[in-house]
Amino acid sequence: MHYSRGSLIAAAAVSCLLLTSCSSADDGKNGGAAEPSVIGSPVGKPIESPEATPQRKSNSVPEPDPDAPFIEHVKYELATRTVKMAGAPAKTSTRCDKDSVRPVTGARITCTVTYEGIEVTWPVKFTGKPGFGGMGNGYEAQPSTGLLTREGALNYFWGNNREAGTDLRCDTLPRVTKVPLGQKSQFQCSYFAAKASTDGRDMWITQTFYSTTDGIRAQV
Repeated sequence: MHYSRGSLIAAAAVSCLLLTSCSSADDGKNGGAAEPSVIGSPVGKPIESPEATPQRKSNSVPEPDPDAPFIEHVKYELATRTVKMAGAPAKTSTRCDKDSVRPVTGARITCTVTYEGIEVTWPVKFTGKPGFGGMGNGYEAQPSTGLLTREGALNYFWGNNREAGTDLRCDTLPRVTKVPLGQKSQFQCSYFAAKASTDGRDMWITQTFYSTTDGIRAQV
């Protein structure tokens, strides 16, 4: 079969275009696609400022009279620390395994604070050192469990991230639940931060909550 010179040039051009097209498609399959414009993805549903919700009345721990038996001051101290750990005020009750105790070196007592139906046990060892109200640095106590509350978690997350990003979102958080002390829980929140990555891309930053004796905290 005879082909003219013009026909051969046209056929070569078509072949070149087809090869270029195939090469581009293969490049995409081999990882040549552009990186996503946003790093990460959100978790949970959008939340509003906790301040926009009517604050419930604070049920603070009632402080004993100065001349009350020392064990009542012990109960007050441990109930106050439990509320601080939870990050939200609540009704509490406290019982101890002894009717009285003196803050002398080596003395021990175990008290259980009930916070919204959850029991937190505090084994207390007195060190004999001086402390505020007879306690303060004069004792050592570590709770049996950590606490996570919806109110405490949202207040912490909103307060720390409302200026760092927009579109704050959170998992469905329990009103109150036990969590391991000092360990990451299963509950998370995230926020959108524009151009926060080192290469200028937008990011969804996710933080996980955990419980400490100083209150609820969250970290990436």
